[in-house]
Amino acid sequence: MTSDGIAVAVWDRVHELVVDVVNASVSEDKAAEVRARASLFMLLDQLDDKYGPKPSLLATRADYVETSEHREALLRLAYAEAARGNDQKNIILVAQSLTEFYLEEDGDFDQGATWLGTWRQLLGVSPAKDDRAELARLEELLLRGGAA
Repeated sequence: MTSDGIAVAVWDRVHELVVDVVNASVSEDKAAEVRARASLFMLLDQLDDKYGPKPSLLATRADYVETSEHREALLRLAYAEAARGNDQKNIILVAQSLTEFYLEEDGDFDQGATWLGTWRQLLGVSPAKDDRAELARLEELLLRGGAA
């Protein structure tokens, strides 16, 4: 089971469809990307009906929606659901996604700074090496006020 209660076999299918979307995008096959994205959204809709609003499903959908406004709303909902369920794994993952969203996509550096602080606090005093590197990258981005 995922930390928010989704069966591993089901989550593996979500992952397969995400890989299909990414591979089609990388190969610049628009038709395949549209089909893969539609399949992913159809599965996410089915899982929403079965499981309700789960952080992992909401955050996954956020990665593939068309608008920043929709992405922000889904990520905020995912964070609220993770917090409501005391799902620490998804709380941390979604806090990172919100940090990246505000600093890299939305350009709201006040929100980015807030979420960066939240994410840093959630990681604790000894974050993993990859998390330390990403924290440093995002802190530098915040200090520069945007992309180079």
